[in-house]
Amino acid sequence: MTQKEILDELKAIIVERLKFDPRRAAEMTLDTTLPKGIEGSLGLDSLDFIELSVAMEERFGIVIDEGQDLADEFRFHFESTVDEYIAAGMSPDEARKKATRQFGNITGLREKGRDMFTFARF
Repeated sequence: MTQKEILDELKAIIVERLKFDPRRAAEMTLDTTLPKGIEGSLGLDSLDFIELSVAMEERFGIVIDEGQDLADEFRFHFESTVDEYIAAGMSPDEARKKATRQFGNITGLREKGRDMFTFARF
């Protein structure tokens, strides 16, 4: 497959599986930033990345490497969420508790979402 064909398939996954607006997906390039909280990114959250990685495995018949530890990425997203809640007026303790409830079992998410940032490398 050419890079354009791969990108077109990835755009289709974003629309079909993540329910993105097709016009928004059409603007996506291989350099498009994916995680939420980054200016100009698609704004994907942790669960979106898990869904994206599963869809990529299915669509392309690949197995995404389970060996990469995503602790730093999950920690970044967790802390970013805490910061958002604090900026919205919550106390740091309340923000941390709410983020913990939102993210749930981080260990379980890490196990399911290993190597979810391979989109750019793909």
